Amino acid sequence: MRFLIFLCVSLLLLINSKIINGQTTVPFTTPSVDPCYNYTSLDEPWRATDYSNNISYYNIMCDNNVEWNGWYRMFYNGQKTQMPESCVSYGMCGTVYPMSLNGPHPQLEDGVVLRQVCTSVWGGCCDYTSHPIRVKACPGNYYVYEFVKPMFCGAYCAAEASIQSIPSVSTTTERISPTEPITPPITTTGPAVFYPFGSAAGDTINAAVDDGNSSVIQLLSPFLFFGRTYQQIYVNNNGHLTFNQSSSAFVPYSFPARGSQDIIAGLWTNLDNRQRGVVSYQQFTSGNVLTRANRDINTHFPNLTFTASWVFVATWDKVAYFNLTNTETSFQVVLISGGDFSFILMNYGDIAVTGHPVQAGYDTINSTHYFVIPGSINGSFISNLRNSSNVDVPGRWVFRVDGGPGNGIVKNNVVGLRVRLSSFLDLNQNGSAEIVLQQVKQELVKYGLPNNIELKLRKLQKIKP
Repeated sequence: MRFLIFLCVSLLLLINSKIINGQTTVPFTTPSVDPCYNYTSLDEPWRATDYSNNISYYNIMCDNNVEWNGWYRMFYNGQKTQMPESCVSYGMCGTVYPMSLNGPHPQLEDGVVLRQVCTSVWGGCCDYTSHPIRVKACPGNYYVYEFVKPMFCGAYCAAEASIQSIPSVSTTTERISPTEPITPPITTTGPAVFYPFGSAAGDTINAAVDDGNSSVIQLLSPFLFFGRTYQQIYVNNNGHLTFNQSSSAFVPYSFPARGSQDIIAGLWTNLDNRQRGVVSYQQFTSGNVLTRANRDINTHFPNLTFTASWVFVATWDKVAYFNLTNTETSFQVVLISGGDFSFILMNYGDIAVTGHPVQAGYDTINSTHYFVIPGSINGSFISNLRNSSNVDVPGRWVFRVDGGPGNGIVKNNVVGLRVRLSSFLDLNQNGSAEIVLQQVKQELVKYGLPNNIELKLRKLQKIKP
């Protein structure tokens, strides 16, 4: 039965293809922009060649369920990587049939080339050459791939080792390159954790006004934020989102503020986009962004079965601080909703240190729910945001904000929690215990406890090595 299935796949691919210099390929159109600067980041650790799903049919990843569109750059835990060029064993890369590149990557002068995709089937090594993809080597020692949907349940693999260098020696491989000059890039790329943004994503750009903001943005889908449903939002240049009215506030107030408005602060501080940087936003109701949101939320909240119907992405790209025009700070706030669920992703790139007051997190009316990202209130240490996380993805913080289950839990219930910690923090130092408690709290919230749960440290035992 397996032989018949893959024989049909081969025949279908040949019917819809042509032969170039003895290699099977598909008709191709010249990219309108250079894919080296117009790609989607793909950073999913399960794609690693050393990742096994133990052939469990409940957790198989299948790239034929993905609506691939355009070009992709591969990362592994935030580090640049590439498709493997050698055999990948059956059952690795989080799937049943792992896919690697059948042959070497191109070199810089080759332009856009075709490469066959090699698939490991039935425990062998490259038992089946399934389909071609386009590949390009880029300045900066990385590759981009035009992935297409395979006709079976396989997955494109990522080598767990980073790229060392891209050689510049000429190759005899058939070159496919545009006959006309490629249009300069029209989008901005960011860290791997960032969702698509820039002109290619269709972003609307805020005016370059100090302490400015967007006009009111009518949401294409209602967003539930701790019991309140919003149909509109504002993107404020100083690093935060508000719902009922815009805000020009550049000095953050401390959470919990027990104030009169809900606020989401990616990095609330005195930013100035007049001399440097872009503040932009876009909302999505279909396409690859929703596919990515599905994967992210179901990975970060494994006890949920979630399907995204709407995503809102607000990006502060290389924005300067006020009176510090040589600084650059990049971060995103992503709102995701579907069904009765809603989530926030806060993604961080390079964050410059500053003497301005700063704060990242969220706060609700009367502070019934709030969260402060540990370390985000000290401008001397906020550059660490790109390496911190509550979901083991450097530079990403994720929160469920619809209110979640457990709202009926009695507030005064006492729950004992025994935790084993591996940390260099001295919990006797001021603020260290609070940082740890915030992290423990977020883990508990992920698994169903209410967001307004209060944690207190009743006993602190110091053990010397």
